Amino acid sequence: MLTSLSLNNVALIKKQEIEFESGFNCLLGQSGAGKSIIIDALNFSLGAKAEKGLIRSGETSLRVDAVFDNLSQEEKAFLEEQEFDVEDEVIVTRTLNVDGKSSVKINGYPTTLKTLQSFASMLVDFCGQHDSVGLLNANNHLSILDKFAGEELNELKVAISEKCDLLKNIEKQISSLGGSEAERARTKELLEYQINEIENANLVVGEDKELKEKFDFISSAENIFEKVSIAVTKLSDQTSNATGLVYEAKSALNGVSEFKDIDECRQRLEDAYYEIKDIVETLEDIKAKTEFDPRELDRIDSRLDLIKKLSKKYGAGVEEILQYLEKCKTQLEDLENSEFMLEKLNRQKQELETALKQDCLKLSDKRKVAAKQLEKQLMSQLEDLDMKGTFFKVDFEEVACSKKGCDLVKFMFSANKGQEVKDLHKTASGGELSRLLLAFKNVMLDKEKVQTVVFDEIDAGISGHTAGRLADKLANISKYTQVICITHTPVVAAKANAFLLVSKNVVDDNTVSVVESLTDEKAVIEVARLIDGKKDVSQTAIDHAKKLFE
Repeated sequence: MLTSLSLNNVALIKKQEIEFESGFNCLLGQSGAGKSIIIDALNFSLGAKAEKGLIRSGETSLRVDAVFDNLSQEEKAFLEEQEFDVEDEVIVTRTLNVDGKSSVKINGYPTTLKTLQSFASMLVDFCGQHDSVGLLNANNHLSILDKFAGEELNELKVAISEKCDLLKNIEKQISSLGGSEAERARTKELLEYQINEIENANLVVGEDKELKEKFDFISSAENIFEKVSIAVTKLSDQTSNATGLVYEAKSALNGVSEFKDIDECRQRLEDAYYEIKDIVETLEDIKAKTEFDPRELDRIDSRLDLIKKLSKKYGAGVEEILQYLEKCKTQLEDLENSEFMLEKLNRQKQELETALKQDCLKLSDKRKVAAKQLEKQLMSQLEDLDMKGTFFKVDFEEVACSKKGCDLVKFMFSANKGQEVKDLHKTASGGELSRLLLAFKNVMLDKEKVQTVVFDEIDAGISGHTAGRLADKLANISKYTQVICITHTPVVAAKANAFLLVSKNVVDDNTVSVVESLTDEKAVIEVARLIDGKKDVSQTAIDHAKKLFE
């Protein structure tokens, strides 16, 4: 449960440490005093959207620390899973700067907002007039019913989930084998076409690169022939050609080769002579082979176009195309040998679908039993809240089996006897929704695991005898879980066992809100103020407040 809340620079609150008790905690104070700031701060500390407007005017940041103790086993298990130190107490810290950046810590260790929000859902349940909107969303109704039904459904839900996963896996295998007979025929035809198209091309690994080189060479044949001819002429075809000149230079040095340095030069000239002769022979060979053949160029161009076309379909380059060919052959072979496997998988699928349907129907039967109990208990709660003549019903519609079962559930409601029962969101007024939400909270007391429930003016628009009944319901909830309630209704406030007064003052030309823990005597005065509606409380109001407390 929430034991304390520390606020720094939050709206009108400069610095405040607020302590809470188990049972029923009541927040009192004039309208606008800042009661909602406390709820907003708690909500913020547990992962609500960070609003920069929450930062106190003139400050650059705010900080909220929320301390919880007596953690449940589920909460401790979550902390262990997230590798936090697990003790009986946990401190959640969240800060916000004016630049919009916020930070989150659990027991002093940084964590993500998503982790905080997951943890917070176990700690506190916020219930106000606007929170009853969740009841209006039909998408939530099945989960609410299942939560009410409790652990009795768990075994069946696990079995259904496992069967759905198995069924999905079998369908995936069937699909990989071509699916239905018609799908398999289409897949087989496509594979055969692709195999034939690739095989008819008679591709050879590396030929695309070789063809590209040939194409570039033939395209440049005239230029190559001209340049090579010039090079050959310079090296060997003139009187003063390079080969002859090098040879003559070498021969001239023969007569003085007894000198070491000269002999080395002569040797190098001899090597150069033979190197040049070899170059000439190679160039002559290139020259002889260089011929511009337009037909060969067209053939190579057509071949390259074919490879390019196949590359767009089956892979980049000849090697990848041939790899795809092997893949197609394997898939076609599997298809041709899949009759037995498909028969087996389809038989398993049919058996699994039958078993899944049976489990879903069993789950539906259990839900319908739980729905009758929910209807009975909820209508009893609503009668206690002066909503006699109302009618609540859980409507079932059978849908295709899934992990959720085969039920589409909607809550139906009629506020007055004799009126048509309609979807909850079409009939319930704001005050009726508040009482419905409170009725649900009482019905779900032993089903929900949160240890703190916050009621933010859930009694708004409710008065008289009904307000007294609502107060009894809140008091009943506080026997099972910690209740924090903002109220302006005297009879509701009088049911609390701990009181916090929020007041607004002006200090040094600055408006500040402060929170004070009240003694029983002061609590009587503040409840009397709610009755009297005056700054100076009358004795009559005080006497009335005392009777409410008694």
